[in-house]
Amino acid sequence: MNKNLKSFSAFYLASLISKNKIDPVEIIEYFLNNFTYADENQKRSFTKVMKKEALIEAESSWKRQKRKERLSFFDGVPIVWKDLIDIEGYPAFAGSKLIFKKRKNLIVKNAKIVKLAKKCGIISLAKTSTVEFAFGGLGLNKTYKLPSNVMFKNDYLVAGGSSTGSATSVFSGLSPMAVGTDTAGSIRIPAAWHSLVGFKPSSKKISTLGVLPLSKTYDSVGTICKSVKDTKVLYNIISESKNEFISYDLKNIKIGCIENMNFSMLDDFSKGKIEELYNKISKLGIFLKTIKILEFEELNSLVAVSGSLVNYEAWKFWKNEISKDISSLDPFVADRFLIGKKMKLNNAIFLNKQILKLKERVLSKFEDYDFLIIPTIAFKPPKILSLKTKEIYHHFNNLALNNTRAANMFDLCALSLPLFVEKRKWLSISIMSKKNNEENLLAVAEKIESILR
Repeated sequence: MNKNLKSFSAFYLASLISKNKIDPVEIIEYFLNNFTYADENQKRSFTKVMKKEALIEAESSWKRQKRKERLSFFDGVPIVWKDLIDIEGYPAFAGSKLIFKKRKNLIVKNAKIVKLAKKCGIISLAKTSTVEFAFGGLGLNKTYKLPSNVMFKNDYLVAGGSSTGSATSVFSGLSPMAVGTDTAGSIRIPAAWHSLVGFKPSSKKISTLGVLPLSKTYDSVGTICKSVKDTKVLYNIISESKNEFISYDLKNIKIGCIENMNFSMLDDFSKGKIEELYNKISKLGIFLKTIKILEFEELNSLVAVSGSLVNYEAWKFWKNEISKDISSLDPFVADRFLIGKKMKLNNAIFLNKQILKLKERVLSKFEDYDFLIIPTIAFKPPKILSLKTKEIYHHFNNLALNNTRAANMFDLCALSLPLFVEKRKWLSISIMSKKNNEENLLAVAEKIESILR
């Protein structure tokens, strides 16, 4: 059996299947074997392995390939799903023992995105671990232990959240691609801290039917992959899009490089690497200009003072399930629910109005720029043991979310790209564009990706 399958992209695996060079059953057995022999930390990436079903689906996929009746290019390629997503026979538990007790015997149907993937022959391999209720950007869960960062193997750093297991499983070679959710950075943060591609489309571009919510206004389903090419193919499938990703005229592109926010927080080495990238992008014929977007800072200040609408909506949705047992939750998550509980309706209405005003100003920037670029995150993942107190935890959690939440609050599509800098393995940029501009965003991201390595 090929020992390098874990390093292959989903696209390359699909190419091997299409050329009859590998059997989907062999692929599934390989990844299952990887899980069997993974260390304890890596195994925490999965909450449930669907071995029997995956092998049956792989056999069917191989039969279709031999009959030249593949359902899609990704027919036979495995995928893993965040534990907010219902799969028939495997209800979602949101990383919570409390929700496990309430939903363990629940009969659920496949979420719409699972149906779409299955219809195209993609093989569901496992469910992935998450921060409890997907309510945190660092990747901690005291009710179900999450993996520490597997890119910094022996340093015991946070992995990022809330789509923690989605990122660690792809980096560990347990799956070539994963689906997660992103409400304020929950895909892009763990992707950046594992040198992976994290994609958050505009809200509702990918169906949330059958996905447990955190904030119905700001939740987005997205992907964590090894390449933009993988991202494009998977996005087309689970969004029911028919993008052709035709060639994009780079000379007509204008990009605003945001210099305030987290760029100012980076050390000189990291700033230098990003500026090197900007120079390379300019050589592609793309127009770049350094700009400031004060609305991003104003948004974070507003959230710091008034709280977030995510907290408010999360409490409104989950209060009947958790109010009597809130002490059983991860204490950091419970704190965030309680912020939402304390928020009054008039405060939420005021906050929403302020966000809409900022959003309108941000969207006006896209009259001058097609895309915005910003460093995804400004610091290396902190040590888990350093986050003992609530004050320290919330400081770093807010610091991480400060870099990413604007894309959700202003309903932008966003994609994070690793820079593959050995001395700063976590260094990543995020490319953002206006709502429903995913096709062009992915096309430009793939072009920029080609100059990163």
